[in-house]
Amino acid sequence: MIQYHEQHSPPPNLPPGGNLQSRLKYFLRISLDLMISSVLRHLHPWLSTKSGTILEVGCGLQPYRHLIPDNCTYQGLDWEKADQVFDYMAPNTIYYDGLKFPFPNNEFESLFHTEVLEHIYNTNLFLSECNRVLKNNGLLFFSVPFQARYHYIPNDYWRFTPASLEIILRNSGFNNIKIINRGTDITVAAYKVLSIIYRWLRGNLFEKFLGFISIPVGVFLLIIGHCTERWEIGSRDDSLGYCIICQKN
Repeated sequence: MIQYHEQHSPPPNLPPGGNLQSRLKYFLRISLDLMISSVLRHLHPWLSTKSGTILEVGCGLQPYRHLIPDNCTYQGLDWEKADQVFDYMAPNTIYYDGLKFPFPNNEFESLFHTEVLEHIYNTNLFLSECNRVLKNNGLLFFSVPFQARYHYIPNDYWRFTPASLEIILRNSGFNNIKIINRGTDITVAAYKVLSIIYRWLRGNLFEKFLGFISIPVGVFLLIIGHCTERWEIGSRDDSLGYCIICQKN
């Protein structure tokens, strides 16, 4: 039987707020989640060099908007059913039908999306739209998971390899493609065990007990995960996912 409901939903990826408590929550989330931290390590320096108009597709609650320089004009874009399905709305965001972007050709200098492409059924249309709204020589940054669990069910369709990413990007009009591994097989192993511990901590009384006694192991694996991701210790043939940087032809 096909699974249509997520058994254990992840906590929302929230931006840091203005108070200490919300900033602490943001720091804890990126520290405890190897998937998010592995994206942020490459996204942050890329965003820091940008200027002009920038579009974030699938922006959610805009957890990375604070990283965008003040000299950028930000625009968010998300699915029109985000409020109904995911229970969120965000400022400076246009909500659309998931097909054609509601912008003219050559509108933005830069565009980015994080952990979105695996949820897009028609990836060719989506990437062609990214290309269309970028100005000539405009830059695209995005991330995709490779070893993520089945999530945001049932709208989770694909896992991409570097070879498939290069093919669909070139077919959509992009070049100067750089594909960056996010971690190694050791990072993946640490991430998988940590996911079980986190699930236990949110489970029933017995599972909470298992999670509690596993916390020392979790701390050790978290350190291993961050170190192996940052310094690429292990085999790069198996990674958490990929960050991709490319340019419109």
